[in-house]
Amino acid sequence: MILLNIELSFRNSCGEIKIPYPVTTNFTDDGNVSPNFTDGASSFMPIIIIPQPMPAPQIATVNYLSPDFTTISGKATIKLADDIEVADLLVSIPTTLGKPLLLKQQVLLNPDQPDYKIIVVVPGLYLSLAEITGSIAVNVKMMCGCPITPGPPASLWPANDFTVFANVLDMSGTITPYLLNYNDSSPSVKSLFSVAVSANQHPIKSIRFTAFQKSTGNYGAINQTV
Repeated sequence: MILLNIELSFRNSCGEIKIPYPVTTNFTDDGNVSPNFTDGASSFMPIIIIPQPMPAPQIATVNYLSPDFTTISGKATIKLADDIEVADLLVSIPTTLGKPLLLKQQVLLNPDQPDYKIIVVVPGLYLSLAEITGSIAVNVKMMCGCPITPGPPASLWPANDFTVFANVLDMSGTITPYLLNYNDSSPSVKSLFSVAVSANQHPIKSIRFTAFQKSTGNYGAINQTV
């Protein structure tokens, strides 16, 4: 899954242009995953898969993304200045908070270099609210939209790499912390973390969800008003 409505623009002394970022359903992807690093092609940041719970000790595995003709990307023709300069690649990524995440990647432009490939790392986890009767629940995904699952081969993002909390504010002003567990009640369920509401829980006013990715320190948050 790839997040939609990502906007790209490029700005240098010759002006600013919008860069198309097309997503084709069931065709466009994030790239090919491989444990092998390919010079000049693979992503410079690896995908770290922490060991799954097993009787015998394991070590973390590392994979890399490499693009092909189906990989999502923005492409444009830019005009170069007559001298070396620093330009800006501007990225707007939608979030569940209603405001986009705005990133600026500076790029060194050289009139003697005609082609450029720029990889922008998008930090954060994409949280969205979920409804389960009698439970506190939230969906947690990577910013690319990739789901959290029990582990490979379903996805490269195993549930045991994520810690999800909920701070519940009740009508009396008391905050009660909850630790959410990955919900694997159905094979079709992905990315869902939940916990049953305590029998002693007073009427809830709001919930603040926070998710952490252990392997990278990546995080995300979202508020829910009840």
